Amino acid sequence: ASTLAAASANVDIAWTATQRDKGGALKLLQDQKPITFAPMPSKPAEKSLVVDWTKTYQEIVGFGGAFTEASAVNFKALSKHDQQKVMSLYFDDPSKDSLGYTLGRVPINSCDFSPASYNFDNVTGDDALAHFDDSVKHDVDAGMIPMILDAQARVAKRGYELKMFASPWSPPAWMKLPVEGATPARSMLTSATPNGLDPKHSRAWANYFSRFIAAYRKQGIDLWGVTVQNEPEAAVGWEACLWTPQFMMEFVRDHLGPVLRKEQPKVKIIGFDHNKDHVHIWADAAYSDPKAREYFDGMGVHWYGGLNTHNLENTHNLAPDKFILATEACNCGGVVYKTGAFANGVYTPGGATSLAEWWYRAESIALDILEDLKFWSVGWTDWNLLLSTSGGPNHLKNLCDANLIADPTNSLGLGTLIVQASYYYMGHFSRYIPPGSKRIDVQNLVETHTPALTADEVKNGQPLLFAPCNGDDVQKWTLDETGSLIIVGTNEAEASDGYQHGGECMDMPTDGWPANKLQVWGCAHSPNQTWKAKKVDGGWQLTNEANDVCLTATRTSGVAVGLDAGVTITAAQT
Repeated sequence: ASTLAAASANVDIAWTATQRDKGGALKLLQDQKPITFAPMPSKPAEKSLVVDWTKTYQEIVGFGGAFTEASAVNFKALSKHDQQKVMSLYFDDPSKDSLGYTLGRVPINSCDFSPASYNFDNVTGDDALAHFDDSVKHDVDAGMIPMILDAQARVAKRGYELKMFASPWSPPAWMKLPVEGATPARSMLTSATPNGLDPKHSRAWANYFSRFIAAYRKQGIDLWGVTVQNEPEAAVGWEACLWTPQFMMEFVRDHLGPVLRKEQPKVKIIGFDHNKDHVHIWADAAYSDPKAREYFDGMGVHWYGGLNTHNLENTHNLAPDKFILATEACNCGGVVYKTGAFANGVYTPGGATSLAEWWYRAESIALDILEDLKFWSVGWTDWNLLLSTSGGPNHLKNLCDANLIADPTNSLGLGTLIVQASYYYMGHFSRYIPPGSKRIDVQNLVETHTPALTADEVKNGQPLLFAPCNGDDVQKWTLDETGSLIIVGTNEAEASDGYQHGGECMDMPTDGWPANKLQVWGCAHSPNQTWKAKKVDGGWQLTNEANDVCLTATRTSGVAVGLDAGVTITAAQT
């Protein structure tokens, strides 16, 4: 920055790009022709981007992913060569085409991405933790700790520290309140409402955190922080424990805070650890009590409920001295590859539709990181580092995607280690924003006008939504003699997937998610693309020939049409 400030000549800025061209060609972290920056006059031009490095915001902690048991299981199944490649791709210096991760997460006890439930003291009533396994043998034998030690050494070799934080999904069952039913029972997989932890075991649970931290330290891993509870608002079939904001505040104030400050004084305490739609509520509860506020270092957030950037802003404003950290994110519903998808135990080649979804998943991650950084997050943590071809193992079948997929037998014919598009998108952040970086001020004085969508830009698989009529050609449809609804001009537009295929037709998918969505696809005049206009009181209905369902305007989440989950839109569905 100081060099640029003093420069009287132009400066060339190196940059890389990851993009999907209109023709389908991919650029993955490719170096581009340098951009020339010119010294700015004292008064900015009418249309300019003003970068002010004298005005700084939050300092970055890092980027990384989670050392789950599922990741370790898949890692151990790979060849030694592929194991080294995984660790290098994530943790070596970016000059070696690595992501340069410096942040990691590990579960305390089992989570859904464990082959089975486990904990480190399963002796009922052992509040003194006399039976706690201080060797954390399970995590050593599973391979999680060896992976962390390898990553830690690689990061240290680069001159950085691997900041590890740990999160519990559930205390041991005996520490929890029974779930009411015909036979009241305690389980790691269920939670009483509104709070799952039995208050009489609060101090024992706080001590459990301290013993876990100490046990990991004996293995050579100094944990940087802990979150109080993973997803305290959800109990959906796998390891879980519900909390209210008030109960979490009291637990930290009266138990976890005092225990860790005495026994583990350097370890950060991170509240919430759930979706951004409610983070400001939990932050308000944590920070409004003066004593609890002393113990909380920040709030953790997940991406699943949408961007909700106003809630991040409000959370920061409640306590500017506390940090916000993105602690988990991943695309779920199995694994999507650029050439197909794995679902229900079967790999199905998918062509263009799979490429679009493969790319969209990566773009969604990039958007979330960009907005989190813009609204005070000090870092961003991906979920599983490595998953199987189906997106597991997961003992509750909650299968998800990851940056790297292990296929040690090359069963899909895509190689023994598959690199997903999301890996390359992550690199645009983790490779170029090292720990200690600070967000600086940018003013956008450029007026942008979104150009009208053209027939060339209409591709297979694009979902439909209702929008105000503006006269654009892509809002004009023709109904041909077969009953197909066709977007005007798409048969003649060379870049459209409907080019010389009769155009792009309104299509009701026969599979996929959500099952009732509508999209456009090259015209085949098949029953799922055939519509009947039916006169009814007050107007007309469009019904699909395949199953006689109606075209419907539905208020729903932006997820239905590939937008942010925090946005409400009117989608075209059946």
